[in-house]
Amino acid sequence: MTSRATLTLGRDRYRVGPWHADPETAYLALTPSTSRVREDGLRACVEQLARSGYRSIITSALHVDETGPFLRCGFEEFDRLCVLSVELSGSRADPVVPPGYRMRRARRGDRPVALQVDRRAFPDFWQLDETTLGDAESATPSVRFRVIDAPDGVAAYAITGRSGNQAFLQRLATDPDHQGRGLATALCVDAMVWAHRRCRRLLVNTQVDNERALALYRHLGFQTTPSDLVVLRLILS
Repeated sequence: MTSRATLTLGRDRYRVGPWHADPETAYLALTPSTSRVREDGLRACVEQLARSGYRSIITSALHVDETGPFLRCGFEEFDRLCVLSVELSGSRADPVVPPGYRMRRARRGDRPVALQVDRRAFPDFWQLDETTLGDAESATPSVRFRVIDAPDGVAAYAITGRSGNQAFLQRLATDPDHQGRGLATALCVDAMVWAHRRCRRLLVNTQVDNERALALYRHLGFQTTPSDLVVLRLILS
């Protein structure tokens, strides 16, 4: 299995494939049509992935109430994400981009450069690749992909999606050489202004120990929700 595909086992369907940071780790996600995970179906999926040669499995971010069957199959918590929300009522001021920088719509040719920013901004295991960047862009019916240019190239980017009356800040990354100058703030405000046109609130998640990101979001009015997300892992061998 060299790319992500839908694995159908009886009535159960999973999105599976290699984890981009480690080809020996399988990525496992529920499909949108999956309303309930059956333990026997999950065990069959694990067995299929083991036969495919994977040494471990990591899940997509799951709501805590979805984890029961996974935990009973031997999965353990690998990481925990804090979910934050901001209400989008009232008027919104336009983003302020610092002098020397320019915010614009991303073009197709910006994607490789955005991935370079991503690699510099995140630890190896959580960096996006072409597939997962595409997943972020296609996760919602409407999407906004913005970059901020510096004199030496793209310095930051954000992907925001809208679905119904809810919006999601899917990804936000700033090159470490340009951090602390307000680029992430400008991209967040841009996302809020765009989402405000049709949505009631904007959601974002980040690791519970990412104090820098949490401080940014709280400064902009985001509040922690009671529902954490968890990423689970199963070691196969």
